Amino acid sequence: MTPLDRPLRLLPRVRNYDWGTSDFIPSLCGREPTGNPQAELWFGAHPDASAGVVLESGDAGSIPLDRLIAERPVEVLGSDSVLPFLTKVLSAGRPLSIQAHPSREQAARGFAAGAPGDYRDPNHKPELLYALTPFSALSGFRPPAEAAGLLRALGLDELEPHVRRLASEGATAYRPLLATLRERAGTELAARVIRAARLAAEEANPERRDALRWIERIAAFHPEDPLVIAPLILRLIQLEPGQALFTGPGVPHSYLEGSGVEVMANSDNVLRLGLTSKRVDPRELLDILVYEAAEDVNLEPEVEELSWGRRTGFTPPVDDFRLDVLEVAGSAEAPLPGDGIVRIVLALEGDVEIRNSAGAESLRPGQATLLTASAGGATAAGAGTVAVTMPNRPKGQELAP
Repeated sequence: MTPLDRPLRLLPRVRNYDWGTSDFIPSLCGREPTGNPQAELWFGAHPDASAGVVLESGDAGSIPLDRLIAERPVEVLGSDSVLPFLTKVLSAGRPLSIQAHPSREQAARGFAAGAPGDYRDPNHKPELLYALTPFSALSGFRPPAEAAGLLRALGLDELEPHVRRLASEGATAYRPLLATLRERAGTELAARVIRAARLAAEEANPERRDALRWIERIAAFHPEDPLVIAPLILRLIQLEPGQALFTGPGVPHSYLEGSGVEVMANSDNVLRLGLTSKRVDPRELLDILVYEAAEDVNLEPEVEELSWGRRTGFTPPVDDFRLDVLEVAGSAEAPLPGDGIVRIVLALEGDVEIRNSAGAESLRPGQATLLTASAGGATAAGAGTVAVTMPNRPKGQELAP
């Protein structure tokens, strides 16, 4: 039986969703673009697209990670029964749907009830997005008074009752507004919103102009969906490379444009409201949304300057995962965190070798290695940058049910 105590190369699965870019992922991985969109690289054990694990020399000796975990769970995961996270590279060339993810309790209940299409597994799906390029997103509701002012600037009579409710009733008014917008899909309302936003942008201040102009950019793909108005209702987030965004349960969001490393709980539960050709789940989604105005959703980094380079850590308020970005300067080996727990190490820049007492694996950008729980301590040597995903729990603490 092949030992699992050394660094093991992961072979990612490519997801060719139509919203992806054609160049970022091939460029990261040192390949020529094919001209087709490549939206995501999956490095994880989700059954929809499990990565391969190279156990022998050459790709022919690989085994799906989910199968390896099923056959040898203790060696790979330690005390956990499932790999709690999924690491991706994501590259969006156009806006994704307005969507949200359930809490762990909501997902377990919905999956047990057998809701067709709504719940693919019984887990929650909190997400962290670490920007590799400038990245634009919508995430969480704006303060109601702010949204009311933006909507009023459109001057549309049919929206005025909702504007008044937002101003007087606060966040509770978001649900009937979203329900109305969903019900009016395919009507003339979307076209009126688009025209009004174009006119309003000409006289708006820079902050409002950005939100209004995103309406027209989204409308290029969804001209008959009134939810193109979403940038006036949801917070517009602009990330610079090296910044991170966290999205918790029930938070409405949409990635608009940009590329980054995305880490999430090991789930594919997505409830969509609109701006998509895929199945929408308006009733279920409106039931799980968190309607309070979003607080600052940017994750504050923990930055350390060390003898071997810099560590930038992002710790979200969940136990499934955390992310450390290690910039290794080449002068010394960087100790990889998490001895005794499973880790995925993804190379972003340069050439880095992942070593432990049992072996080594050289990584170029876009490549990743698995460090199992039985691999113990390891280091990163060379000159480059790696992103390390691991459970956000002390060694030996099991994932909450």
